[in-house]
Amino acid sequence: MVRYLDPQDHPELGEEREHRSSPRERIARARERNAALTGAAAIEAAREVALRKLDARACSRAELVSSIKSRGFSADLATQVVDRFEAVGLVDDQAYADALVRSRFSATGTAPRALREALTRRGLDPLTVDRALRQIDRDDEAKRAAQLIARKRRSLEGLPRQTAYRRLASMLARKGYSPSVASAAVRDALDAWGDGEAGEEEFWQWGVT
Repeated sequence: MVRYLDPQDHPELGEEREHRSSPRERIARARERNAALTGAAAIEAAREVALRKLDARACSRAELVSSIKSRGFSADLATQVVDRFEAVGLVDDQAYADALVRSRFSATGTAPRALREALTRRGLDPLTVDRALRQIDRDDEAKRAAQLIARKRRSLEGLPRQTAYRRLASMLARKGYSPSVASAAVRDALDAWGDGEAGEEEFWQWGVT
């Protein structure tokens, strides 16, 4: 004989079903619970979502709003919470954009064109993006491109000039350098490494002065 147990009288049954359910089902139920919250409870829950996001990494205003909405909260509530965070200095899109540009350019050599795309994907407005990218001028780009190229010199030893050129130019293009900056930096480096007059199939003579 099967005995029916009411989940209201036996809450542990609900916990067991929660444990057996898939991650997608659990997320869906969490969204439903969040959507049903009102007043101070809704604000506090949405605030917790934003704080957890910020604990993981710095975020733009748009990223936080999107994260809160994805948890089942309304757009109005998400905006209200992020407005408050912005007012107390926990969210600052300009500071966030400035820091991202500095760190990416310094650490990986990512160029302004690629940085613009990355900032835009994070929901930053064009004016904020433009201001952040002003930290990098044409000379900065050229110097950083030259540094990236210098790191590749050993791996290009023995290759024809045209092959080395193609590989270096492709590397810079992937990092967002414009064709003009990339070509100038690569030509300067290859001329410095060789005699500047080598044909396409002439191999480098490393260390020859």
